[in-house]
Amino acid sequence: MNIISLARRFATAAALAVALSSPAQERALPQMRDVFAQMPDSLLPAVTKNNRLDCIDFIENGLEAKVRNAFDDYVALEALTPDYARFRTSAAAVLELKLLPQTDTTQVLCAVTTVECGEADSPTRIEDSSLRFYADDWTPATADLQGAAAAVERCADSLDFFTDDVPDSLRFSYDQAKASARDFHPVRMSLAVDEASLTLTLQTGQMAVDEKRALNGRLRPVRLLWDGRRFVRK
Repeated sequence: MNIISLARRFATAAALAVALSSPAQERALPQMRDVFAQMPDSLLPAVTKNNRLDCIDFIENGLEAKVRNAFDDYVALEALTPDYARFRTSAAAVLELKLLPQTDTTQVLCAVTTVECGEADSPTRIEDSSLRFYADDWTPATADLQGAAAAVERCADSLDFFTDDVPDSLRFSYDQAKASARDFHPVRMSLAVDEASLTLTLQTGQMAVDEKRALNGRLRPVRLLWDGRRFVRK
C-alpha cells in the first residue's frame, strides 16, 4: 500500500470520526466517497472494504479503479463524484449509487442494481434493474422511502414507453410487441450523474425481429425527477 493510499484512508477515518463526534444538529452530510467506503459488507460479500478503499484511491489519483474481489474476479469503480458512484460488481452487473437531497440538512441514498444479459452489441441483450433506498449511513429505508421505491416499480410496470404513432402497415407487429411487453418487460433504470433524476428504458432484446422493427423509433424512455420525497414524472 503506498503513502498516498495510507493518507487517504487516514483522511476518510478522521472525517468519519469528526462526523460521529459532532452534535446531531451539526452533522455534516457525507459525500459519496465516504458512503461507498462504509457500505455494509453484507450487501456485496465478495467485495471487501479494502477493495472499496483501493478503488477510491485509484480513481481519485486518475488511475483505473479495478481490483480483484474475494473470488479473484475483477470489480471496478467506474465513476465517482461527491454525490454519485458507479461500481461494476461483476462482468454482468453494475451498481449505481446517488445521494438525493431531502432537506438542507438531510439526504437519502438511492441504489440501482442492473443485471446485464448478452453481449453489449447483441440485438438480444437485456438489462434489468431494481431500486432500493437507504439512509446515507446505510440504515434501512423508512416506510415513506419504501413507498417511493414501489412507485418507481409501478411506473416501470405501467408500460408508458410506447408512442402509439404507428402506420397501419406495422400495426399488427406493434400490437404484438406491446402484448409481449405486458408478459415480460425488463426495464433498465439509470441514475443521472449530474442531476437528481432517474431514466427508465424498456428492453426489447427478448422480442421477435418483426416486433423490434415495428418499435423502431416508437419507444420513449421515461424520465423521473426527484422532488425531495420520491421520483415523479414531470
